[in-house]
Amino acid sequence: MTPPGPAVASLVARFPRERTWLLPALDAVQRAQGSVSPGALDVIAAHLRVPASEVWGVATHYPELRLTPPGRRLVRVCAGVSCRIGGGAALLAECERRLGVAAGRTSPDGAVTLEAMDCAFACGVAPVVEVDHRRRGRVTAGDLDRLLAEPAPDAARARGAPATPAPGPPPGAAGPPQARFEALRAEAARRRRGLTLAVGVGSCGEAVGARETLEALRAEAARRGLDAAVVAAGCDGMCWAGPLVRVPADGGPARAFTVPPAGVPALVEHVLSGTPFPQLEGAHDFLARQRRVLLRRCGVTDPGDIADAIRAGAYAALARVLDAGDPERVLAEVRASGLQGRGGAYFQAAVKWAACRAAPGAPRYLVVNGEEGEPGIFKDRHLMEGDPHGLLEGALLAAYAAGASRAVVYVHGEADLAAARVAAAVAEARAWGLLGERILGTDFSLEVELRRGLGGFVLGEETALLESLEGRRAMPRTRPPFPVEAGLWGRPTVINNVETLCAVPRIVGRGGAWFASLGGGHGTKLFGLSGHVRRPGVVEVEAGATLRTLLEGLGGGAPTGRPLRAAVVGGPSGSLVHPRRFDEPLVPRGPLSPGTGGVVALDATASIRDVVRTLLEFNARESCGKCTPCREGTARLVAMLDGPVDAARARALGEVVQVASLCGLGQAAPAAVLSGLAEFPEEFA
Repeated sequence: MTPPGPAVASLVARFPRERTWLLPALDAVQRAQGSVSPGALDVIAAHLRVPASEVWGVATHYPELRLTPPGRRLVRVCAGVSCRIGGGAALLAECERRLGVAAGRTSPDGAVTLEAMDCAFACGVAPVVEVDHRRRGRVTAGDLDRLLAEPAPDAARARGAPATPAPGPPPGAAGPPQARFEALRAEAARRRRGLTLAVGVGSCGEAVGARETLEALRAEAARRGLDAAVVAAGCDGMCWAGPLVRVPADGGPARAFTVPPAGVPALVEHVLSGTPFPQLEGAHDFLARQRRVLLRRCGVTDPGDIADAIRAGAYAALARVLDAGDPERVLAEVRASGLQGRGGAYFQAAVKWAACRAAPGAPRYLVVNGEEGEPGIFKDRHLMEGDPHGLLEGALLAAYAAGASRAVVYVHGEADLAAARVAAAVAEARAWGLLGERILGTDFSLEVELRRGLGGFVLGEETALLESLEGRRAMPRTRPPFPVEAGLWGRPTVINNVETLCAVPRIVGRGGAWFASLGGGHGTKLFGLSGHVRRPGVVEVEAGATLRTLLEGLGGGAPTGRPLRAAVVGGPSGSLVHPRRFDEPLVPRGPLSPGTGGVVALDATASIRDVVRTLLEFNARESCGKCTPCREGTARLVAMLDGPVDAARARALGEVVQVASLCGLGQAAPAAVLSGLAEFPEEFA
């Protein structure tokens, strides 16, 4: 065994000697060295004063950690449902043939490691192949030679570092909160740029060349003397049209263009002289059919510029609330709005916050769950990438209402672009006096820390997330006590997901009654559309919309023209829905629930049985193992799908797993099997 070098010791030495830093230390070593060796685990254990056996137990629990080094090149092919039905399985087989190595193995000479990944979370541009941490979407077999021959990208570029440095902080201001904010708003207006060309650099956009379009557009604009700011915006949800560039129009909404790098010179000529350039078809219809509240700034504003966010309305609701000095106002508006958590359980947000505020103990915590580890679910990443200041304002308002003074934003370990943009937004908000000590001169303070996950579907369960933050294996806690009474480090803790918090500034700004007037009292809901639709991407509609509206009205139906035979709603914890139910409303906690917001369309070419097996296998792999029904039951259900299925036995076992599992994720694990057997029994004969 090769002992760890001094580099590992120096990496680990920068972390405080507390167990909570175990996952960050493991992540730092892996990012620097590609894997975490046994010797490195011992160094981490010694520095953090955690028993080595427990460090090993944690390290072997998280699926993104590598305890053996990969090959010099790392090739991963997405095997999630959206990619699989789009040709991902064939791409994986072709990679095996071309590279001469089986999936899950490293070649004998150490040249390459080939893996199937559960989800690349760029479902809008499926199928996806990742080479040395650089993801490419809409990949065909003909693209593989080019992708495999590309040189490894710069590490910072591949990991999603911010494209431009943030502007400096404004001069200080005095007076009450509203006056201080007006000074910030005036400074933001002073920094307004002229013509701005926004390139949609989100996870899906990056995978189809948006970063290359951004660089080419900046270079061409400079060469031609175009007086314009070219910014890396987030994705506006039109993943199907990327790489996307938005150009302002006089007196109207910005025009959208699909612009690959080779088309940049023609676009610049169009901007300069008005020469014809093909405008994106279907964009207006796609956007007009939505009720965009949370997505309003995504793809339009620069996520790396707080001044741009403030000009577009960010932090105005926070300033008014702090000026009034009344956290009860936030609770009252959110209560009146009926806002329910958008993580899938749909629990009343105001009830959580009020319980946390009333609980004894300090400090109180707010935990933002941005893990989003469910294959086929990718809308929270779009919010973090496109409007990180909207998330921060929501977190500030929630913390103010709940009496929290500390917040942790927990982001998926592979969501590097989202994490980079949230980190930049935190730094900017702190520099502008909107985060940290005595915000806008008030007694309200909030310290925000960014943490990264290391994989694990169970992190969607809030108490498992707390265990992870404390440096342990991600396993659900028994309840009571509930997190609002005894959460992180035993202190009162509120846990909300990204979409939930992004709704809060809009609710506080326009009133709870306004939000309650949407969607029959449920507000709006974000969905990630993928699979067999012409226009995959992220959409926002009023709650109660139907699958037909989503898949045909917004998604455009199957690109082949074949009828859709089913839809997966809610990811691995969701169900397969038959077309006869496509006109039923998607209502939280209703007969047809929207779940977490993932919708995968399946046309007549898709195998329902294969889709069910893919979802169930993921649940079985991702079981934390704490309770027997989930750990053993999901594995046995997978085995049942390998031959003729005894439907009665499978239903009976699925119902046992549902009823007896400890947490909501285990309870939902058999949903795909049970709905598949009920709606498509002929597939399992």
